[in-house]
Amino acid sequence: MRTWTKTIMIAALAFSGIFLHGAEGSLPARQKPLPAAEFYKHFEQVPIDKDMGALFGDRVYLGTAGNAANYNTLTLGWGATGILWSRPVAIVYIRENRFSYRYFEESPVYVLSWYPAQYRKEVYKIFGGKSGRDTDKEKLSGFTPVETPDGGVTYLQAEKVVICRKLMRQPVPSEFLPKELHSRLGQDGFIHIQYTGEVLSVWKKKQP
Repeated sequence: MRTWTKTIMIAALAFSGIFLHGAEGSLPARQKPLPAAEFYKHFEQVPIDKDMGALFGDRVYLGTAGNAANYNTLTLGWGATGILWSRPVAIVYIRENRFSYRYFEESPVYVLSWYPAQYRKEVYKIFGGKSGRDTDKEKLSGFTPVETPDGGVTYLQAEKVVICRKLMRQPVPSEFLPKELHSRLGQDGFIHIQYTGEVLSVWKKKQP
C-alpha cells in the first residue's frame, strides 16, 4: 500500500477512536495493544490471491474494528470472499444490536482473524458469548492484542490475519433471511449489516 494512503487510514482510525470513546463514556478497562513492531515479529505476509479461497469455512472467526485507543472484537460465523470493482474483498455481517456494530460503522479498517483449535473455548464463549459493553474480553480470554500495520487491532494467538479497508455497507432486511433463521433472528426488529472490505493484506503466523 502507498505510504500516503496508509497514513490517511491510520489518521482516520485515530479520529474514529476518539469519536467512539466519547460516544460510549466509561467502558471496561482494556489491555493496550502491543505496537505494530510486535506484529511483524509474529506474522509474515502471504500473497492475497493464494490465500483467499480458504478464508471462510466451518470455523468461526473473530472480527475486530477500532484502533489501539478503543477497539472491540466479536465472534463471526457468516462471511464470503470475492472480487468487487476488480479488488479482492472479504464480506462480514454484523447485527445492529451488537456492541461491535458501532465500531464497524465508524472504523475505516476491520481485521479478521482465525485461531487454532486450542482456542475454541475463548473464541466461542468469551468473544461470542460476552459483550464489550461490560466485559474486558482480553483479560478474560488471555488473548494479547497487537496493532496491525494499518492501524487496526488483532491478537498474537491468531494463526491467520486478514486486514480489510471498508468499501461499503448494505443493510440485509430480515425478510431475506432463510426461513429457519427468520424465526430466530428476524423477529426483534434488528437486522444484519453487510460490510464489504477490500482485502489489503493476508498474514499467517510465523513458524517457530
